[in-house]
Amino acid sequence: MSVADTLEYITLGNPISRSLISSSSSILRAIGLRPKNIPVNDTPMGVPMQVQPLNVSMHGIVGSHYNFVRIAGLGGASAIFMGAYCKYFLKDVHDPKEQLESQAFADVANRIHFLHSFALMCMPLAHYPIFTGVLMTMGTVLFSGCMYYRALTGEKRLQHYATIGGFCLIGAWLSLVV
Repeated sequence: MSVADTLEYITLGNPISRSLISSSSSILRAIGLRPKNIPVNDTPMGVPMQVQPLNVSMHGIVGSHYNFVRIAGLGGASAIFMGAYCKYFLKDVHDPKEQLESQAFADVANRIHFLHSFALMCMPLAHYPIFTGVLMTMGTVLFSGCMYYRALTGEKRLQHYATIGGFCLIGAWLSLVV
């Protein structure tokens, strides 16, 4: 086996690469883009292929569900704000045990808030974007909001709403499978 054959197998010939190329092509076809079918053997080595730039706007890809990208922007900005606010507010707590506990709740809330705000940008690509996006938004607000409340006040009375928010987030992620 020559070096060229080895490189071809590593890049295009192995089953993982083939499934990745097949999946990528399927995704591109699903959103309306048609990849060119160029046989690998027809292009001589060392000759660059001409690639045409795509004239596709983000609004053209995500269509009418672009509002989830806007919600993701608001969520990301508020996650950064709440992370900074909790750091600033919780440094003045005098009891070290209470401060560590509150900081742990704030860290979990902020991590979930930021992660799901980022995930909301992909909602237009989901099979059921409105259902998944609403579940993810509700889950983020309920879970992170209740955790922020617990971190900043120390009260546990909204804890069961955080559990409901967690189930909404689980449902949102599972709805991507359907």
